[in-house]
This record gives sequence, structure tokens and C-alpha cells, in this order.
Amino acid sequence: MVTEPVLHCVRDYYWGCILCEDFEGYDGDYEHLAGDGPFFAVDDQITIQVVNSRMADPQDAAVELNVYVHTAPVPSCDHASVILLRSGILVLGDADRFDEVSLRPGRWLLQADLDPHRSDEARWVTVHLSPADAGEMPASTQAPV
Repeated sequence: MVTEPVLHCVRDYYWGCILCEDFEGYDGDYEHLAGDGPFFAVDDQITIQVVNSRMADPQDAAVELNVYVHTAPVPSCDHASVILLRSGILVLGDADRFDEVSLRPGRWLLQADLDPHRSDEARWVTVHLSPADAGEMPASTQAPV
């Protein structure tokens, strides 16, 4: 059964990344952004590299983002990490603007599929969220599921 996304947006990302973090903000450093992308994670923040609108032709700069909420993880995805949401509100966006997804406070597994898979060229991003309180996965896991 296919469900409707809780968030659907099509827009460009000026810095070439989608920041995923708690509504209350991220207070850490950004050292986790070093290295090869397209997926970077720490306990309180996940960054997904997408096409950089400053580097792409305007007609090729739009990124489609779909976010789904599930009761259990999806069977397979490109990338996954657990994120801590103290407020229960996940914000996804960049320096220009954020969109919000209301959840309950706690730990959530964020699974992401990207197309294309190349680190800075993704134009289609699908995010699957499911409760992670069962504790099987460590707080910051970047390995594909």
C-alpha cells in the first residue's frame, strides 16, 4: 500500500544540501560534513547533498522532496541514520527556508533514497521516518540499510 507523503515540495537548494534537524536547532559543529557525501549524520543533524542551485542551470536546479512517516523501517534504502528530535518537530530545508514535519519527541530513524545517487547531483529525494526507540541502531549510522 502506497501512502501519501506528509511533506512534498519542489524547490532549489542554494547551498546544495537539505538540512534535517530538530525545530529547536542544531548547536554542534559541522565537522561531520567532511568527506564524501551525499549523506552526513550526527545525533542532532543530518545533511543530504543535492544539486547545488548556484552551480546548475535554472531549469535543472529544482529538487523534489517527499517525506513519509511509517510505523516501521522500510526494507531497503540508500542511507539511514537515527536523529534525535527533542521538540518532536523535524525541519528540512536550507538557509533560505525550512519545511516542518510534526512527530512525537524522541529518536527517529531517517532513511533516504536519492536519485541520481551521485553525491552532489540528486534531484529526487525520498525520506522515510519511523520510530527508533527500539534501540537496534546506534545514534549515528551512515551505512546503507
